[in-house]
Amino acid sequence: MRSAVVMLVIVACASAPPPVAPAAATCPTSKQAPDLDEAGITEKSHAYFDAADRHDANAVADLLAPGFNELREARISTPDILLARLRGEAANKAPPLTRTWKEQHVFRSGDIATFIGEAVVHIPARGEVPAHDSQAFFTLVWSRGAKWTVVHSEWDRHDQSAEKDRWNEALVYASFNRNPNQLLVDTVKGRKPGKALDIAMGQGRNALFLASQGWKTTGVDIANEGIKLAKQTAAKQKLEVELIEADVDTWDLGTNRWDLVTLIYAGAEPEMVERIKKSLKKGGLFVAEYFHVDTEAGKKSGASGFMTGELAATFKQGYKILRDEVVEDKPDWGPKPKMKLVRFVAQKL
Repeated sequence: MRSAVVMLVIVACASAPPPVAPAAATCPTSKQAPDLDEAGITEKSHAYFDAADRHDANAVADLLAPGFNELREARISTPDILLARLRGEAANKAPPLTRTWKEQHVFRSGDIATFIGEAVVHIPARGEVPAHDSQAFFTLVWSRGAKWTVVHSEWDRHDQSAEKDRWNEALVYASFNRNPNQLLVDTVKGRKPGKALDIAMGQGRNALFLASQGWKTTGVDIANEGIKLAKQTAAKQKLEVELIEADVDTWDLGTNRWDLVTLIYAGAEPEMVERIKKSLKKGGLFVAEYFHVDTEAGKKSGASGFMTGELAATFKQGYKILRDEVVEDKPDWGPKPKMKLVRFVAQKL
């Protein structure tokens, strides 16, 4: 009987379905926010800054990630500090700010997007403080989860003092050619000297060279360290040169004023080139050397670099183009042995 029971049990077990393993623990998957392209990230970034400019703490809070932090004028803020500041501005009925965007870029890596934009912030009058503008670079780092939120915000002031500090440091520590630019040397060789302007002259290597060749030279630069070094060299070499500490973007170049104007490793802004054209006398020379737009230095520099044929097209009417080259050569600025450079010389007819 016992053996029969055992057999029944065996048969029953053999015919029974196999035991079911316990279900693995699963976490509910949160729905991910829709992906955004460059235009979408830019739009969200503008919305963030618009809310901050209106001192709308609730709208800003809705866009912040739990681990948000802000770097503003060398001070780190948490969400509590940022939102308290905005609520205080709103309680004091501070007028809203407005801003004009200039350069804007978006960088993506997976579910992280970084917005970097340059803007002029227009600050209304408040009490005894008059209305004024402040120019700066603004950065937002967005993270994609159930929604897009800001994990980091940064403000880097872009004003004359910051620009001056940057170039003062560069002129002391950066790697650059301390001798006069070879294109300039070749261009003025054998020419009758006149009035020359060296834009963004740095420590004066080109301005002092022109003065040594008999040119009545003016050098302009925002960096006071550069002015100081140029004065010391001019005194040692007994050279007469006018040295002006000023922002070349706002300093008046004049009209029909110069027999020679240089733009040598001083950016590639079209606005500056147009100002130079107006400042040249009849027969005046324009000498430019800078990175080509395709180079890494051209992309990362203050301006984007010159495109092939860009200057030739700009000087097509009313000028004789004496030199227009794209070359692989060692630049006056930077440690790299060779890079793609644009060299250009034109004479006003």
